[in-house]
Amino acid sequence: TAVEPEPEGLPFTDVTSRDWFYDAVAYVYDKGMMEGTTDTTFAPTMNLTRSMIAQVLYNLEERPEAPGAAGFTDVAAGAWYADAVNWAAAQGIVAGYDTGAFGPEDAVTREQLAAMLYRYAGTPEPTGGLDGFADKDAASGYAADALCWAVGEGLLTGKDGGRLDPAGTATRAE
Repeated sequence: TAVEPEPEGLPFTDVTSRDWFYDAVAYVYDKGMMEGTTDTTFAPTMNLTRSMIAQVLYNLEERPEAPGAAGFTDVAAGAWYADAVNWAAAQGIVAGYDTGAFGPEDAVTREQLAAMLYRYAGTPEPTGGLDGFADKDAASGYAADALCWAVGEGLLTGKDGGRLDPAGTATRAE
């Protein structure tokens, strides 16, 4: 008789137990922090957007009541991420661009992600440093402490060639 494959425990056809990100996806899914992009796909290689990270943090806080619109020109009241973005802005976790826009569908950069997580954590004293990265000077000034903190906490690691890649994007799996 053929042995049936053991169920993965996740409803996603694009995430298997052999993937390096399986445990992380299972954690955020089980905790209600992230959902799939459909009922059966997680889209691990898709770029994480600015609205997605706001939604993850909002979900982590069990979706508190949003204080009202933050005034971003590109966050419509009925958008799926509106409450999350408005809440995160009111908490000082996210900020918009100089244009008054938030860029909800923009891919989040690694330094933006670090800054959002750093602010969410309450801007603790950074314990890490950027000296080991070949592109440390590419980090934006606003994100320097956040990047040092994220590196010190093990949230961000280097990429090929000893680069931190602060302006690079992050995927949903990352």
